[in-house]
Amino acid sequence: MRLAQGNKRSAPDGYLHLWNFAATKGSGLAGALFNYVMTDRQRGIAESALIELAEKVDTLEVNETKEPTAHVKHETWRFKKEFLQEHFKSVVYGTFKLFRRNASELMAIQINREYLQTEQARVRFPS
Repeated sequence: MRLAQGNKRSAPDGYLHLWNFAATKGSGLAGALFNYVMTDRQRGIAESALIELAEKVDTLEVNETKEPTAHVKHETWRFKKEFLQEHFKSVVYGTFKLFRRNASELMAIQINREYLQTEQARVRFPS
């Protein structure tokens, strides 16, 4: 039996928060860009684009299950995992193109910033 805070844990419903999906391997480097490089404003724009795209998918009746592609739960938007696997990367990289920013350049800046903030470890190699 699965327990969550003393209660039975409900089965997964197939929907994910953007932050959770971005932390998975399936999101690729776009997930790292979303979680660690994008500003809150850029994340909001990417989320809005995904919401709009999900609404279009629902209205075009491409969705065979008749379940909504996205919905609000716990005061945040949640999306179908399959939808995110198909559209997340293109929306994240499209957001960078919208702002005319190079994603690889911004990632390099973040890596260098973190590298400079960490203490260097002194490692002695056996001779």
